[in-house]
Amino acid sequence: MLSLTDRDAVTAALTDPALDPTLRALIGLRVWQVDTDRRQPLGDILQIVVVQPGDTSEVIHEAVGYPITWEQAEQPGFEWMNDHGSWFELAYVLTDEFGMLVFVADHPDTNYVLRFNCLAVADRP
Repeated sequence: MLSLTDRDAVTAALTDPALDPTLRALIGLRVWQVDTDRRQPLGDILQIVVVQPGDTSEVIHEAVGYPITWEQAEQPGFEWMNDHGSWFELAYVLTDEFGMLVFVADHPDTNYVLRFNCLAVADRP
């Protein structure tokens, strides 16, 4: 589980050779797209959560701030989802000024309900 809420955490993730290169590229792209005002703390506009294989529902809910893995998960639901092959990207718009991106590993050991929901929305053959 990763929760990136500031530029130092993003930099650490982008330079971590143990992280999947596709994930690092996606994080870098999204931060580059969103972080346009360097005077404002990144955590005021964006949080990035990375759900990795083996992360429990409790750990995921703690990082996100509300349940997203149970069958009766609380709202808000995600605004959109992108399927990047090995990663799903869920976008949550929480206020006019703040959003959250949740990257979910497409891996058999990823939380099964969350992964199943991503696969159900993905447009895969």
